[in-house]
Amino acid sequence: MRAGNAWHRVAFYAKTSVRDDYGASSDSWALSFSTRGEIRYYGGSRTISSEEKFYSKSMELIIRYRSDVVETMKVLVDGGTDYYVITYIEPVGRNMDLRITLEKENA
Repeated sequence: MRAGNAWHRVAFYAKTSVRDDYGASSDSWALSFSTRGEIRYYGGSRTISSEEKFYSKSMELIIRYRSDVVETMKVLVDGGTDYYVITYIEPVGRNMDLRITLEKENA
């Protein structure tokens, strides 16, 4: 990754599960860290299920290596409203960068 291409602001949210008084669990997402990264869009699709349209957008994110990035995190790009889920994480070089594949979450 060239540092000049890493101008997108990326926030990673970690999943935390909590139990209420009745024993039911619910998931919440807390900001884990924020960094800059390089984004490359490489595809997308549109599907129709039960007369409802679902759009998916796939992208590749490259950030400096961090050992605390896991596949259960959600990612928010440039302070937008769309969350992305991590589908693949690959270290690049000798743990210099991380290449992360993201897909738009349908909510």
